[in-house]
Amino acid sequence: MNITRRGFLQGAIGLAGAGMTTALAVPALKTLLPPPVTRCNDDDAHETLTYKSESGKWYENMGGSVAKKEDFNLWDVAIVDWAPKDLEQELGACEIQLALAKVPAEPSMNGLGVSVDDGNAYLMAYHTYKCPHLCCKPVFSAEGTSTISGNDYENMFLCPCHLSLFDPLSVIKNVDEQGREVMAAELLEGPAPYGLPVVPIEEKDGGLVGLMTQIEWLKYCGQG
Repeated sequence: MNITRRGFLQGAIGLAGAGMTTALAVPALKTLLPPPVTRCNDDDAHETLTYKSESGKWYENMGGSVAKKEDFNLWDVAIVDWAPKDLEQELGACEIQLALAKVPAEPSMNGLGVSVDDGNAYLMAYHTYKCPHLCCKPVFSAEGTSTISGNDYENMFLCPCHLSLFDPLSVIKNVDEQGREVMAAELLEGPAPYGLPVVPIEEKDGGLVGLMTQIEWLKYCGQG
């Protein structure tokens, strides 16, 4: 016997009217219920940027601690967790990971990063949690050769899935698919539609914190 979608829904509603408590005693019928709604734990929320635990990295013994500007030498890059209280409402995620890097200063970084070394460098946070192309996680590459252009490169973010290449020093204004202006690490090559968005950061109580002021820049790939 064929069962239409309408007939199935009517049957499910009928079960509810007959007494769902009894029906749920049968394990198979539990699949009629939607999965439980999970919520972020407010006690775990933090605006601070905390080091992700990663073996073999220069910050491997700092897992869970708050990142500080004095931790970094030029071109040090660390993956940090960011979980501000309102992130769930804005992006539908409890936390995301960002790439925090100390890079040579460029004028376009003003107001987006934390100036250090008498203005000669910045701490900047890049949204490597999602590539704007098909949502893979770009990684920092100190040097390599592009398989697209054949050109050698240094200190770039590379998406390993489809080889989009992003320049962390060239922070420019892009326009995303929704028509929003986004400040991002410039896309040099590859299929990504625009650059790798940055997350504005500042120093607070001796540690580095991410700011929600431009959270719309991260609303892509199913987020927000």
